[in-house]
Amino acid sequence: LFIPLAEENDLIDEVTAVMLERALHQCSRWRAEGLSLQLAVNLSVNSLERLDLPEYLVGVTEKAELSPSQVVLEVTESRLSDNPTALLDITTRLRLKRFELSIDDFGTGYSSLQQLQRLPFTELKIDQAFVTGAAEDAKARSILESSADLARRLGMKIVAEGIESQADWDLVADLGCDLAQGYFIARPMPGEEIMGWLDEWRAANKLIVV
Repeated sequence: LFIPLAEENDLIDEVTAVMLERALHQCSRWRAEGLSLQLAVNLSVNSLERLDLPEYLVGVTEKAELSPSQVVLEVTESRLSDNPTALLDITTRLRLKRFELSIDDFGTGYSSLQQLQRLPFTELKIDQAFVTGAAEDAKARSILESSADLARRLGMKIVAEGIESQADWDLVADLGCDLAQGYFIARPMPGEEIMGWLDEWRAANKLIVV
């Protein structure tokens, strides 16, 4: 509810700065505890019109003693058509500085294929509407399979959103998705609880997480 208000009142850059600096600090703490993760953060399309955005992001990332390659910047697909010229300029400069770029909620907008062709995205996040329950929904499964195949052909990392059951998990694994997120894996939690949760997950699933 508050994000559109922040955008409408030109406060989104301040919100983003607080969120980003806290997230980078947490990622740096995980790294000190031996857990090296890529950090995914959402960016407003409004922020992508800032000409100094790439330099600002490099500065706060290096201040946290992290590399830009450890940061994935997520942009919601349904907003990508607002200012295509500025988006191309800023996203290209972000990639040159080695930030990863993710197109979020893929499938919910109207210009998906054009944006994938024009902009230098490295990751595609398939919207949960086409993932949750897709094992029992033939239409959703078809869209999920097609999206995963498209991302693979474009050399993009594939992330499936909305994993809420074992059937969802098994399906996205069979389709070769690289990453998954959803309540079946874990609910949102404070950063300081991640290490304890990870130990329990490893024990329960007998997994070695790198």
